[in-house]
Amino acid sequence: MNAAAVQTSAPPAGADLFATEGEPLCFDLDGVLLQDAQVRTALVGEHKRPMPVLWLEIRPVHALVGSGRTIHVEQIYSEASRKQAEHKAASLKKGARVRITTTFHGMRTILPDVQAVALIS
Repeated sequence: MNAAAVQTSAPPAGADLFATEGEPLCFDLDGVLLQDAQVRTALVGEHKRPMPVLWLEIRPVHALVGSGRTIHVEQIYSEASRKQAEHKAASLKKGARVRITTTFHGMRTILPDVQAVALIS
């Protein structure tokens, strides 16, 4: 049987789960690449500076996360590290199993199949 694909770092006692104070909680997520990784240029930060970004599309391997879901992953590099990002992308091919480590900070969730929306008073 496979080991759990979702792992979290243990927060210190009294820590805020969503890390509104102090260090953010990190978690690992295992998945399979649905296509070759790419390096794209995105406008990043308050000043919208163009930066190299490693783009991945993965399918999680653990049912807890939703093995039928697709997750878009981005890792921002400095312009000086563009070659490093390109080298990393070249090694990440469709079908490879990967593990990402991330936080909830900046995470965006899109629910494309909503069945109903109700106003709560």
